[in-house]
Amino acid sequence: MNDWNGPEFAGSAAPRREPLSYPGAVPAASVLITQDRVWRILDRWSDPLTWEVPTEQRLGSCRVAIDEESARELGLSHRVSPTLNSVLEELTGAIADGLVPVIAIGSNAAPSQLRNKFEAESTQLVVPSIRARITGYRVGFTSFLAPAGYLPATIFPEVGATTATTVQFVSRAQLRAIDATESPWYRRVWVDDAQILLETGERIPGAYAYVAHHGVIGDARGPFIFGTADAGLIEPEDITARRLPTQERALRALLEDEVCREAWGSTPAELFAAVPGAQGSLETLQRSNHVLHRNMLAERTDCMGSEAARYGFPFPQRPAAPLPGLAGRDGLSVTVGRTHDLLERRGNSVVRLGERVRSALGNPTHVEIVSEALHGGVAARAPRVIASVYTSNGDGAPPADPDLIEVDHMMRMGAGLEVGERAILRPVTVERRDSFDALLGAPNYVSFRVTLADPSSTEREVCLMSELSLQLLGISSGDYVVLEGAAGDDGQVRTLVVKAFQVPEDVWQERVRVSTGSWDDRFPGARSTLGIHPDIPTLFIDAATRTRLGLAAQQLAVVRARPARLQQFGNEVREMLLLLAIAFIGIVGIIPNLWVGAGLFGLLLVGSFCLMIVKLRRRLSHRAAGRRRSPG
Repeated sequence: MNDWNGPEFAGSAAPRREPLSYPGAVPAASVLITQDRVWRILDRWSDPLTWEVPTEQRLGSCRVAIDEESARELGLSHRVSPTLNSVLEELTGAIADGLVPVIAIGSNAAPSQLRNKFEAESTQLVVPSIRARITGYRVGFTSFLAPAGYLPATIFPEVGATTATTVQFVSRAQLRAIDATESPWYRRVWVDDAQILLETGERIPGAYAYVAHHGVIGDARGPFIFGTADAGLIEPEDITARRLPTQERALRALLEDEVCREAWGSTPAELFAAVPGAQGSLETLQRSNHVLHRNMLAERTDCMGSEAARYGFPFPQRPAAPLPGLAGRDGLSVTVGRTHDLLERRGNSVVRLGERVRSALGNPTHVEIVSEALHGGVAARAPRVIASVYTSNGDGAPPADPDLIEVDHMMRMGAGLEVGERAILRPVTVERRDSFDALLGAPNYVSFRVTLADPSSTEREVCLMSELSLQLLGISSGDYVVLEGAAGDDGQVRTLVVKAFQVPEDVWQERVRVSTGSWDDRFPGARSTLGIHPDIPTLFIDAATRTRLGLAAQQLAVVRARPARLQQFGNEVREMLLLLAIAFIGIVGIIPNLWVGAGLFGLLLVGSFCLMIVKLRRRLSHRAAGRRRSPG
C-alpha cells in the first residue's frame, strides 16, 4: 500500500530546497493535498479511480480516503469515505464547483513544493490534485533557470501529442498566492483548445496553465520533452531522442554547451553554486548554441489579476442522448444545469427543459429524474424525483439551452445530482384534481427525503414531518396530505392520502444520530451516501406506505407532498356553516322583516365564502408578494 504521507512529500523535500529533485515527488494517484496530510481520492463508490469508467464523475461526488481520526475531527462519518465536497466544506467552506482548474506542469504537482510555497501564506492549503491526460500539448523546459538552480518546466503545443499531467483545483485565494510565485517569468493563460481528460472520466472544457516567457529550450530537432513516456505508448524515434527524463539529465544537457560550461561549471553541483538567476541564465542560454523555440501558447492573454473561470462555470455539456425502453418508456440521458433565479415557481420545485429535450419527450407536464451514475451503480436503489415541468415564458429569464435540463436545487439534492452531471429523464403522469385551482390556486409542494417510521407511527397510515414543513404546506398537525411517490413502468405516479403529524424532537435527534451509513445500511445518511449537506426535509413513513408509493426498492427515496385541499375546504365550510347558523339565529331575532333578513343573510353568506377562499388561497397556495420586473 502506498504511503501518501511519506517524507518525500514534506515541505523540507521541496525542489526549492533540493534542486536536483525537481519536479519533486508526485503521488502516483489522484489526491487531496493539505499542509500536513495527503489523502487519496477514490471514485464515488470508494474504489480506486480508473481511466475507463461507464459514466463520467463530477469531482465533488468522488470520495476521499480520509483517516478515521481526521474524519472525527471534521465531524464526518468514519464508516464510509466522505465525498470530496463534504471534506472541502468542512475544511474550507467551499465545494469543488467554485474551484479553479490549473494544469500543474512541473513542481506544483508535488505536495512538497506546494507546502513550501504556502508555508508563509495565510491562505489554507487544500488542493484536489487529479491525474489527467491532455492532447495537443507537451511539457518542456523554460529558457532560464529558477533562483534555486533547477530548470523549470513549461507547457507548449505540439500536434498529435498526448501528455500525462495533473490538474489541480484551487480557490481564488490560492490562485493569487501561486500567481505571486510564478510572476514575472510566467503568465497564466486559459487552455481550451485541448482535450483534458481527468482520471474521474470527465472531460473538462478548459484549464489554466502557467507558461514561461522567452520560449522553450531544445535543439534543431525541436523542443526538449520533460519526463518519461506513458506506459505502453510507443513513440516515434524523433520524440524519444528529444526526451530528457530527469532534472539531472536536463542540466547536463545544458552544460554540454561550451558557453554554459564556461558560465556555470561542468556539473549540476557547480551550477547550483554559481546561482546564475533567471535573468542571467536567460542571457547565457541566448548566447549558447541551444535553440530557444517560440512558444505560441505564451502569446495568449495573461489572465493574472483577472476574474478566474471556475470548474463549475461553465460545465461540460453533451447533447441529449436517447435511452430506449427505460422502465417501459423511452427516456433521455441529459446534462443537468441550474434553473434561473427569475422563474415563477409558485411554491413548487420545477425543472425547465431545453427545446430539443422537451420535444424528444413529447412535451410532458411532469418528468422523473435519476442520476445516470447512481442508476448505473445501484440501479433500483437510486433515488428518483418527480418534478413539474416549467412552461411559463413571462418571467424575464433567458431561454433554456436546447439540449439541457435545468433542475431546481431541491430536486438536485433529492436525486443526488451535481450541476454538469448526466441524468436519466423520462416523462411521467401525475393525476391531480385541478378543479380547485381556479378558486385556490396551484397547491404548495414540499419535497421530502424518506426515512423509516418511528415505532410510534409504524403500521399506521400517517407520516411525520417537521413543524416548518407543515407550515410550508399550509396545514396543521393532524391534517391530511397527498404524497406523490414513484412512477410505475407505465409512467403513472402513485399517490396516497395520509395524515401528517409533527415529528417529536427526540425522535428527530435520534434519527439524525444513527443516519450515518451508506447504501447497505438500515439508515443511510444523505451526506455519507450522496454527499448532500444539508439535505432536503425528512419524512417518516412505514414500510407499508413506502410499498404503496412504489418506493420499496429505493433508498433515500424522495416524495412530493401537497395539502389535501378537499379536506381543508371541507373543514373551512363546516366551520363557516356553524358560524352562519349562529348568525342566522341572531338575524331572525333582531330583524322581523323576512326579506330584509334573508338579504342580509345572503350578503353574509357570500362575504363569508369569499373570505374563506382568500384564507385558503393564502394558506394552501403560494404567490410572491409584489410584481417581478425583468432585469435592465
